[in-house]
Amino acid sequence: MDAPLILILVLTFAFGATKLETRLLGERSNILASLEYALIGILVGPMVLGFLSGDHLASLEPLLAVVTGFVGFLVGLPLSFRSIDRRAKGAVRFGLATAVITAAITGAVTWVVFRYTIIDLGDPSDSALIGACATLALGATCVAVETIRGGIYHARADGPVSRLLPGAAQTMRIVSVLGFGLALAVQRGVATNSEPLGYLAWMGIELAAGIAIGFIFFVFVGQERDHKKLFVATIGIVALGSGIAEALDFSPLFVNLVAGITLANLSPAAKTLLVADSRLRRPVFAVLLVLAGASWEPIPGLLWLVPAGFVLLRALSLGVGARVAVRASGVAIDRDMPRPGNAFLGQGAVVVALAVDYVHVTPHSTLSALVLTTLLVSAVANELWFSATLRTVLQNAGETGRRPEDLALSEGEIDTGLVAEPTVTPTQEGAH
Repeated sequence: MDAPLILILVLTFAFGATKLETRLLGERSNILASLEYALIGILVGPMVLGFLSGDHLASLEPLLAVVTGFVGFLVGLPLSFRSIDRRAKGAVRFGLATAVITAAITGAVTWVVFRYTIIDLGDPSDSALIGACATLALGATCVAVETIRGGIYHARADGPVSRLLPGAAQTMRIVSVLGFGLALAVQRGVATNSEPLGYLAWMGIELAAGIAIGFIFFVFVGQERDHKKLFVATIGIVALGSGIAEALDFSPLFVNLVAGITLANLSPAAKTLLVADSRLRRPVFAVLLVLAGASWEPIPGLLWLVPAGFVLLRALSLGVGARVAVRASGVAIDRDMPRPGNAFLGQGAVVVALAVDYVHVTPHSTLSALVLTTLLVSAVANELWFSATLRTVLQNAGETGRRPEDLALSEGEIDTGLVAEPTVTPTQEGAH
């Protein structure tokens, strides 16, 4: 079967399946939590039915780069520094502290396991090990922001914790993707025996590429407010950013994230653009998950200890990180609240984009297969209990059921984050 036909079938399935899911399940549907698409990808991939063979997947690599780039663009687009007020700064500090501690613990333990245990990884280079450990460490900090936001609203929660979690989760996700892109630049510097200044040069070039893409979009779009034109312009600019990233062996996810952040802080049309692009969020994530599942390859038996251990290690690291962050960041919540890190267990599709991007820019090896498997298993496993653990955290904080029942929340508001604060009254609903 020709690659263009495969592409059409994959896109048709993604749009059709997500539309049906939304129609049947309504607000309960969230593609960030619908990791069954990864299982469908495994089923139609070369491991089972072979509908998407290795050759087909190779021909779809440009599509995969654009898809991960679009994910990065959507993650960065809501991040306007002008909107970070006094209360939001507390969430940023809390999320940043949690992310740094979680990544440090996970990365250190992963390095020891990979470097000094009997697990056979095929004698990878130091640069490859650095990249793999950094990807897993930063993947551990990736949180499903939209799922947290939706869970809070569906639990009708209102209070300091409910207001803190979405901003902290968004900060953690930004740290995850930014750190991942910079880690790959360092990995490239190590691989080419660069001096320390060489690492900074690679980082600077990668950042400059994303900023330039955002600036180009800003110049050409200007004051445009038409949703259709903005929608088409987004596809073009993400494809351009992904192509530049591909040509320079950078991460499309990272480059387009920086482009999105740049645009959010330059363009007055950023909010309109976010609403216009939200229609592609679910289908794009479905395509990503299907292709990630199809790209998956099994790992040797003993290596399955790594994904299993990673799920536990991440939960412990988040627990320590959130507990320390509550005390260090000075946020106005109960310091003795049990297990606040459990609110961040869900990872969603963004961590899958990170894993796919890592495999895409890293030569095929046992290590890349292990990283992809570990992050896929972690995302799927945490999805099994994340809703329950988030609700437990909100219940422990005494905040569930405090939001008025008739204050409705639309699917688009959850996806874009353009929602009212929990303290608004029902009479203000029309403003949203």
